[in-house]
Amino acid sequence: MEGVHCDKHDCTIENVWWDDVCEDALSVKGGTASSVTTVTGGGARSADDKVIQHNGFGTVKIDGFYGEDISKLYRSCGTCGDKQRKVSVSNVYVVNPGNAVVTVNKNWNDEATLSNVWVKSSGDKVKICQWSQGNANGEPSILGDGPSPPLCQYSESDVHINGDVSQATGNSTSSSSTSNETPSSSTGSSSTATQDGFDHLVTGVGVCRADASQPESSETQQQQAEEATQQTQQSSASASSKKSDENDDAKNEEQTVPPSGSTSSAESATPSGSSTSTDSATKSSSTGSATDTSSNDSTTQSSTAGSSTQSSSAGSATNTSSKDSTTQSSAAGSATQSSTTGSTTTGSDTQSSTAGSTTQSSAAGSATQTSTNSSTNSSTSTGSVPDGTWPTSTGSVKFTAPHVIKAGEVFDGKMQTFDRSDITCTGGEGQKDTAVFLVEAGGTLKNAIIGKNQKEGVHCDDHDCTIENVWWDDVCEDALSVKGGTASSVTTVTNCGARSASDKVVQHNGYGTVSIDGFYAEEFGKLYRSCGDIPRTVTVKNVYAVNPLVSVVTVNKNYGDKATLSNIRIKTSNGNSDVKVCQWSQGGSTPSNLGDGPSGTLCQYSESDVQINQ
Repeated sequence: MEGVHCDKHDCTIENVWWDDVCEDALSVKGGTASSVTTVTGGGARSADDKVIQHNGFGTVKIDGFYGEDISKLYRSCGTCGDKQRKVSVSNVYVVNPGNAVVTVNKNWNDEATLSNVWVKSSGDKVKICQWSQGNANGEPSILGDGPSPPLCQYSESDVHINGDVSQATGNSTSSSSTSNETPSSSTGSSSTATQDGFDHLVTGVGVCRADASQPESSETQQQQAEEATQQTQQSSASASSKKSDENDDAKNEEQTVPPSGSTSSAESATPSGSSTSTDSATKSSSTGSATDTSSNDSTTQSSTAGSSTQSSSAGSATNTSSKDSTTQSSAAGSATQSSTTGSTTTGSDTQSSTAGSTTQSSAAGSATQTSTNSSTNSSTSTGSVPDGTWPTSTGSVKFTAPHVIKAGEVFDGKMQTFDRSDITCTGGEGQKDTAVFLVEAGGTLKNAIIGKNQKEGVHCDDHDCTIENVWWDDVCEDALSVKGGTASSVTTVTNCGARSASDKVVQHNGYGTVSIDGFYAEEFGKLYRSCGDIPRTVTVKNVYAVNPLVSVVTVNKNYGDKATLSNIRIKTSNGNSDVKVCQWSQGGSTPSNLGDGPSGTLCQYSESDVQINQ
């Protein structure tokens, strides 16, 4: 019934087609005034009411969209209360809009900007931008339509009604590559999809209305293409210098891919719809375009001194990522990336990225990242007391924005070092935009080293994350921040480590429980800190802590926190009497320490659970 939900805003929807809209195609909720959700390419048809419903704050950007037999392409919610919402609509082709292309609320100060809008209609009047009186306690009332800045910002030249859409043009940009690739990026070309084009491009069909017996469109043919392309990559021997000077990196290879629309690497790739050629390829990244050109159902991608085959079935096979491209390299061997619509792929190495460009260098061997969408997010790993050995990095990856790990996704870093190319650890409190990874609820981050160039490390802002075998090499503000969730939420931190944390390693701001099992901490303020005015629970076991500056755990007595500790080994140069294993404070705007040591449910452990300097 509801198609796609983006309930916390800031989503990227790219080349998605709704075949028969039931209630809404896309619902955008939540967020802040600075939130932006982008809808690029794609289309929708048979929408009795709204295609895109905007209930949240912030902005929705629609660029390159085909709508057919729809009531409204975009509706700023008229009953959701006094919130200003903004929308920009460009490069769209709408056939038979029943109500309006865009409807916004005048009394709530909405702002709509439209450009290059093509409409085909048999009606007497076409409403491009309609404005209403929003009503949180009843039904909104229509006030008028037409240009009315800043409410409805567009001019006569921005709209083409019953014109020749084949003459539609948008802003297109292209960039060149220094490798044997000729990438292209199309930005906002007006969609010229026809009925047949829609039938081919749509990737899924759902029946909502009573005519469930209506035949569904289907594309079940799977094609596979395999091509091995030799490539020459620059390799250099480098040593990774850490604080302890204890690890040496092997010979590294590096590739860099800027954000979407440009590629600079020695990679040969054949996207869908392109013909293959030896030692060269044409890779396209579509932004804001939807055409009636049929795309092939296979994509071949090759990398490094092996071969890489990517296959996709059931629908249009496109190789896209949200807002960026992420480079993946390995010095030897092969990587196979496969994607099958409607099923989970086993034994394939896939990679997902969301924001910013990525530079990745990896040591000899297969250095790929695994991103597997699954309905379950479970870890079979159990913690054990670490021996203080720091892992050796297999390479480095630098992001220009936080990498988002989606719900159900397992991101395997293959023990590479990840940090930011645009951020260093400087003074001032960081936010989630200064993190390296943003893990959504149900997401898993494993086998990764977090480098020193970042502020916030890893964020789990909706709780219920799995963090496994992740090592923070030089903690800036916090290594891991856990927020949101419910009283039943659980975030697990298993077989991890962190060093050089002047304050907190794990900051727990949300509800629920954090479970830490198997952790090595060296030169840190607090391994775990409960923050805020709600009760939280933490379990800490199988920990080896070297020189804790404040405590292993600090919780709030007045908020009903509960900490359970077992099998804690501590090495300290400050003497046994100065080690605070579990410290309790009076929570507030300025917390004050009340004491430390075992204390009922607040700090649950016994003398046998802790070993100091043994």
